[in-house]
Amino acid sequence: MLEQLQNAYEQSLQNLVFVDFLNKKVISSGGLRGLEIELSKEKACRKDLITVINHHFKNGDFDLAIELIDALSKRADYINRLEIQVKAYRRNKLSEIASQFELEKVTVVNYDAKPN
Repeated sequence: MLEQLQNAYEQSLQNLVFVDFLNKKVISSGGLRGLEIELSKEKACRKDLITVINHHFKNGDFDLAIELIDALSKRADYINRLEIQVKAYRRNKLSEIASQFELEKVTVVNYDAKPN
């Protein structure tokens, strides 16, 4: 029973997310999970910005819409950087796992390889 409680506690700590509402940022311990949380947050903000831009164009407030388009382009650049960081992190993790297999003299084959 105690072991189950410890496992549940560890799992809940892994799922715990802290948010800094003042600066509108997710506070995370870093790593892939933190990057993915930040990336999903930014993508959601991007969708919201697009909705607001469409609303302002519909209402004829072109100056505010243009300002929001500038903000959207900055967010898009930031999202691209985050996506590159996530890909690099995954690639590095995969290389790390592959190097561990190489040390153990294990051969890696394609998933569609036919057994002999």
